[in-house]
Amino acid sequence: MTGDGDLDAMDLDAVLGDEENSALKPQASNQARARPAYRGGTAILVFVLGVACGIPAAIFMPGFLTDHGSVVLGIVLGALLFALVVLSLIFVFRQPLWRWVFQRTEVEVTQFAGPLADVARYAAGQQVNEATQAAKSFAEIALARYAWITTRRWLVASITGLIAAMAALAGSALLFEQNKLLRVQSGLLVEQNQRIDFQNALIDTQIQLAEAERSAQIGPEVVEIGALIGAERQRYLDGGGDIENFGLGDLSSSTRGRIVAASLVARPYRYLSPSNANPRDTDGLMRTALARRPDAVANQSVLDDGPARPEAERLVDRAVSPERGDLLTMLTANGVLETEALTFLGADFSFAEFRREVAGGLSMRHARLAFADFSWTRMIECRFGAAQLDHARIENAVVRGSDFSSLAAAQVAAPFSAAGLDYLPTSMAGISFQGSVIHATGFARVNAIAPVFDGAVVAMADFTGASIGGASFRDAMIIDSVFEGASLLSMDLEGAIVFEQTFLARLKQAAAPGSFVAERWTLAPVPAGEVASHPGYVEMTNHVPESAYAGLQAWRISRVAQAQD
Repeated sequence: MTGDGDLDAMDLDAVLGDEENSALKPQASNQARARPAYRGGTAILVFVLGVACGIPAAIFMPGFLTDHGSVVLGIVLGALLFALVVLSLIFVFRQPLWRWVFQRTEVEVTQFAGPLADVARYAAGQQVNEATQAAKSFAEIALARYAWITTRRWLVASITGLIAAMAALAGSALLFEQNKLLRVQSGLLVEQNQRIDFQNALIDTQIQLAEAERSAQIGPEVVEIGALIGAERQRYLDGGGDIENFGLGDLSSSTRGRIVAASLVARPYRYLSPSNANPRDTDGLMRTALARRPDAVANQSVLDDGPARPEAERLVDRAVSPERGDLLTMLTANGVLETEALTFLGADFSFAEFRREVAGGLSMRHARLAFADFSWTRMIECRFGAAQLDHARIENAVVRGSDFSSLAAAQVAAPFSAAGLDYLPTSMAGISFQGSVIHATGFARVNAIAPVFDGAVVAMADFTGASIGGASFRDAMIIDSVFEGASLLSMDLEGAIVFEQTFLARLKQAAAPGSFVAERWTLAPVPAGEVASHPGYVEMTNHVPESAYAGLQAWRISRVAQAQD
């Protein structure tokens, strides 16, 4: 049978999708060209979605994933299990699903021939309804076949993707968990290092205390020397001598020799220092008392005595020699105030820790006092000319009417000599007068690199010709002091209080040429109440004449913001 409605073999091949059919080759070629574009667009879309989701996750979620790695792993496993269950149900019940969707349960390729033959036969017989019904059957089979192939591919791709995602996420979750454990381990290592540091501090403390025990064995010798000095003093008094005239010359040569030998044998060391237990620190004692009733203190800042120190850090901050200080204490207590002869014999009082409250009239010219500590001492009319006071501490002390000035050649007494020199300098590099009240005291021509006067009251002091480069007067109170010809290079006056509006100009004029730049500093008025709150104000009122500060406008010195040293 032939005609317009007849279907030949080529038509059947076209319906069956024969790739060799020349009539369908252009269409297949178009589909082939369209498929890469489609796939490329899909890849770009997936890449964009991955970047959009991955970057926020990488920025905001590492901490969450690290802390909840097991939870994330559980969610992934649950999602995979759910997907497997759903896919298994789809596979098991695929025939009912196809029957419900496509009215077909089998989609074998061999079933395409029957409907196609019916279409050809009915078309040849011009039976439109029957041909339409056969074509419908063919379309249902073709769509079912296509749906099955697509679903199968989707199932395979989904399972493969889930497995790959599971492997990746499982590895990531394990890495996150590992990072969490590493972070915990790092914390434990930090704690371990802290404990090791603390242990090292305890070992260092043990070593220091062992050295202190060894050095303190000279204590009985110092006590015996004190007994000898007291006995010779008593013999002097019993012989009719005047107690005011008793001095070093009245001691036997053997006693003087033992003093010198003991000063040389005694060595500096560090020892345990209880906090807030200095009986001369009135403020510390009050803070310790008020700390027991903090609820009764309106201003809690007065209880702040700095950060609490561990037991291992309760050693004094630097080595001192209490035994050398005890020798000085016994000498001054027995009226032996002139120590120059001992110094000439070789006595060494460096690192001495002087613990007597008052040192009145003590004369230690030419003495070796490097790193000595006279803190909390009232030094009245003491003389330290030509002494070595490098890095000594005279902190929270009262220094009144004393003299640290270098000795002119004419003032050098035998057995010392200044032959060929104009004067013997007093060396005071790094000395600290922090928090002290200094009144009517001389520092003329001293060599004092970087001395510290922070928080001190410096009243009527004489720094004529002194070399005090790098001196620090931070938060100090300077009253009627003389700096004529002094070298004031890099002098720090931040926060210092003065009572002259022309202080900076006068200081520039008086100091050594070019050693002080007044333009680096500026003055601002200070209320009287703020002056009264200075830590040294109360002690200052006991020694400095009231006319030097009462009723006068105070000025605070501050650095100009643009100024550079």
